[in-house]
Amino acid sequence: MRIISLAIFLVLVSALESNSQTGRRPRHIIFLGLGPTGFMGDLGGANQIGTQGIRDFDFQAMRPGIQAGYRFFIIHDLALSGRLSFGHVSGNDRHTLEPYRHNRNLSFRSQLLEISVNGELFFFSWGRMGARFINHAANTGWSGTNLRAYIFGGIGGFYFNPQGYFDREHYLTLQHASVTNSAFLPENGWFNLRRIGTEGQGPPGLSEAENYSPFNISFPMGFGVSISINRQWSIGVEYGFRATFTDYIDDVSTNYVDPSIFSARFPDDPARIALGEFFSNPTNYATGVAPTMPGEKRGNPLNRDAYMFMFFSLKYKFPPGLGSPWWVPFLR
Repeated sequence: MRIISLAIFLVLVSALESNSQTGRRPRHIIFLGLGPTGFMGDLGGANQIGTQGIRDFDFQAMRPGIQAGYRFFIIHDLALSGRLSFGHVSGNDRHTLEPYRHNRNLSFRSQLLEISVNGELFFFSWGRMGARFINHAANTGWSGTNLRAYIFGGIGGFYFNPQGYFDREHYLTLQHASVTNSAFLPENGWFNLRRIGTEGQGPPGLSEAENYSPFNISFPMGFGVSISINRQWSIGVEYGFRATFTDYIDDVSTNYVDPSIFSARFPDDPARIALGEFFSNPTNYATGVAPTMPGEKRGNPLNRDAYMFMFFSLKYKFPPGLGSPWWVPFLR
């Protein structure tokens, strides 16, 4: 208890000391960012067996994202932030020349909507610290912190919805295609993969597997740099990696299923049968690799999916004399 009490006392003293030194610096900031997203999972990647590590990142699969957020400085170098982020991620086995992954021929895209809370530690500052000054021409001005660097980490929740592109012509070339009448086939286009159950997820009695949830937990972590333009405005860049608890952002995790399960699952719907057969195994036999069979490895359930955001942001600092924004009265 003495150690805990001492730690709390030191934090409070540090906060008071920091506030006494910083005076009336802005504590409330809102920001808007734009930038690319990235995905690391079972699909796409480098010309090697997949690792879900940074060396397996697929630059061809980057897509746009947007973020809005609010930051509150507890003390000068420590802040809390809330962020709402939206973006697209994708992966495609055609982006790799590794024979097994290229032969697998799977691809996907997904929207990602994430809300998160993060702690931010500003560990480096360069420039003058917000003092008013008089230059040699007797003009009065203001110099804010020119550059500040920080690291962050937190927790969030996100929604995803993997989709795949159906190709009628390619489907008809598959050895396991059972719908040969093109009149019953769906048109070329994007379809939601979760409701199809490409790895056997489905109604009770047809599969022991339960379908995965489109909601999951993320753990953001990363670093950023902020550069002041003037008293109220600054710009910045931030990179954030997200670890997750799901392996299904790309709809790929375990083994190939027997394509006959889709005829049993949708006996009166040949279009859905075709979708199930195609998206469960669109193997590209033209690569010369042996055909994939039910029960063989389709993905790696031991490696969870991950994604990342990089945002270039514009930030507005509320003047300290105006008090807190109206939506955070508990922080006044």
